[in-house]
Amino acid sequence: MTPVRYHEAAEDELLHEIGYLELQTNGLGRRFFTEVRRAEKLISQFPESAEEIRPGIRKRILQKFRYSLIYSMEEDVLLILAVAHHSRRPGYWVGRISSGM
Repeated sequence: MTPVRYHEAAEDELLHEIGYLELQTNGLGRRFFTEVRRAEKLISQFPESAEEIRPGIRKRILQKFRYSLIYSMEEDVLLILAVAHHSRRPGYWVGRISSGM
């Protein structure tokens, strides 16, 4: 399994979305985090199984939420670039590709 790390901005997005969803409905943020962890495990085990949306950049769609994990396959780690909502600002994360962790 390949380790998974978050770009600093993607980690901020994840924490923000967990908090936001939890405020909307008790337990929803926890369910979202569980779904993110499931997706992390999948990409860790099968890094090339998600759709390639740009050269070297893949998108794992979450099953139960309208979000995707956008990630790149680095030498020894999968770098999550964004926790992206499907209907908000497509491609906003592109500037993170070269900025690393």
